[in-house]
Amino acid sequence: MMTNIHFQYKLILCLSLIVFSSCKHEKVYQAALFDINVNLNELPNSKQPIFSERHLKSKEQKWVGGLFGSDQFEEWNEVLYHNTVIRIDPQVASPDNSESSAYPSRERSQYDFYDVTYINPTKTSFIARISGPYSIGNRFYLITAQKLGLKVYSIDRPTVIEGDRQCENRDMLKIGPNLLMVDHDYIFNQGTGKAYEITRPGKDRIRGEFAALSPDEQTIAFTTDHQLYQCHYPSGKVHVEPIDDPQLSKMVNHKTKEWPYNYFSWITVDGKMFLHPIL
Repeated sequence: MMTNIHFQYKLILCLSLIVFSSCKHEKVYQAALFDINVNLNELPNSKQPIFSERHLKSKEQKWVGGLFGSDQFEEWNEVLYHNTVIRIDPQVASPDNSESSAYPSRERSQYDFYDVTYINPTKTSFIARISGPYSIGNRFYLITAQKLGLKVYSIDRPTVIEGDRQCENRDMLKIGPNLLMVDHDYIFNQGTGKAYEITRPGKDRIRGEFAALSPDEQTIAFTTDHQLYQCHYPSGKVHVEPIDDPQLSKMVNHKTKEWPYNYFSWITVDGKMFLHPIL
């Protein structure tokens, strides 16, 4: 009799552990470097939401902020793929063509998504912004549901930054009704779910500020050091216009919505729009 009771107790304990572990489904995904050829609309006819979001708050306070910090209730945002919490391994292998690597190697898997931005109408692909180490800043990941399962990509194009690295942008900007620009390196069209690579002037990201988007929304202009750097992103074609010192000084001190149209106008050449000086 005692043997049967002991056996039943062990069985209940085992079942309890199974139930407890099954309540917390999570999976760590290894991020690969993003490739614009990835089909972000591979599941166009999803009948129910693939992803769900939830905001969680710790029941216990934790000291946050170092010497001058305070006890706080930790809060975070999770995203679930079906019923599984998405965790991301921040380690990304350095590509062969990268002369140096800033990719982290000893970090805990990331799951606190600061924000989630869907990049296609069916909401089967999204960009997540996650805070990285102080030396790295924001990190952007693209998560996409594919026929063979979930895929995670790091939107972190290899770069060689010289100096103090202040121009390592790591930002996402909405530049048109359906256009998102990430890190001055990629354009995502939320209306079509397509991605494009912005042509760089060299190995580094474009060192400058977003200035203008052409009326056909296919050319992006940046104000860089004494230049107006423009990229027709569907073709990758680049056009550069010099900015003389008086114009640059006026732009820096009195930047308005009219810049750069005080000095330039859009001209179409071979089906591509670029800003040219007003004569």
